[in-house]
Amino acid sequence: MIAEVSECDRSAKPCRVASTGKAYLRGYDGDFLLSDLEEQAFLAARKPPMFDRAPVEDATAGDLDEDLVESFTASIRRSDPDGRGRFADRGELLRRSGVLAADGTPTVAGVLALGLYPQQWFPRFVIQAAAQPLPGAPPGTRARNQLTIDGPIPRMLDRAMEWARRNFDTAIVAAPDGSVHERYAYPLVAFRELIANTLIHRDLDDWSAGLAIEVRLRRDRLVITNPGGLYGITVDRLGHEPVTSARNARLVAICQHVYSAETGARAIEALASGIPIITDALAEAGLPPAHYIDSGIRFTVIMRQPASAPAPATREQVIYDALGDDPVTVADLEARTGLPAYTIRRSLRGLKTQGLIEQQGGRGRPTTYRHTTRNR
Repeated sequence: MIAEVSECDRSAKPCRVASTGKAYLRGYDGDFLLSDLEEQAFLAARKPPMFDRAPVEDATAGDLDEDLVESFTASIRRSDPDGRGRFADRGELLRRSGVLAADGTPTVAGVLALGLYPQQWFPRFVIQAAAQPLPGAPPGTRARNQLTIDGPIPRMLDRAMEWARRNFDTAIVAAPDGSVHERYAYPLVAFRELIANTLIHRDLDDWSAGLAIEVRLRRDRLVITNPGGLYGITVDRLGHEPVTSARNARLVAICQHVYSAETGARAIEALASGIPIITDALAEAGLPPAHYIDSGIRFTVIMRQPASAPAPATREQVIYDALGDDPVTVADLEARTGLPAYTIRRSLRGLKTQGLIEQQGGRGRPTTYRHTTRNR
């Protein structure tokens, strides 16, 4: 006999045992009694979060980074054809965009995105990054290259990427055209998407004020954890539906107009494209899909190395190797590689651009692919 029990709706959590009134958190293969702090997190999730809109006590407009503010206001005006006329006064623009409250005090969102040093008020709005000790490390070594990453969100993103470049293993990989490239153990584009998500979607309620975002690089996996569960979507819908709900709506809106001073890249896009980008990047690198765990009060993402093949073939190499001299269809390649059709088509376009394969058919006829004559 199998009994299937549906998860309690979030609006009713925490769910309590009737006989004792106690609430538990299911984790791994055990049930753990919720602490008072964790219960507060579930209770706070019953109503729309507005914490990013609150003014920051004792902060002034002088606590904002002038360079970031100038870049932000310029982006706002570029995106709005009438922006120059309607928001000629910078103070009005900052108030209407939620950077400043009505009395001119910076908001939580404004300080986190554009502040000189947000950790003056939010000391645990940081990323705690560390890598597992290497084999042969002295006894008692707990971690290596441990780093506390602070500052406003765009600078935290830049510093997190610097840490990843220093600590991710690299491999020299040959492409189908014979060129060689350096490839990181985990795709940097996937790592950046995950870190950006933790920074803008972490819980900002009082209960989580003492918790940091954690990045742990193990020998076989990368684990990223942030305070607060998913908001407005469930794990099984991630990447399958274009849901753009945001726990910190004001912070998300501001960060859409915040740019990295080092790379010039926008902090976020807010187009619900992050999870598909992560999925595609991992597939291209030959890595397993990311594993997402939502406990309601913490959200964890795990990226793993494959059980074997320390230098896995790229997605394009896998598809190139699956091709032959005889024409094959996308359906044939699906059966041979186990990759989804949309991933195969994207790789085929790349291989075709490089002149490594040729396409036949189309326009009402079956479309097939095979190696070009010079590569047979």
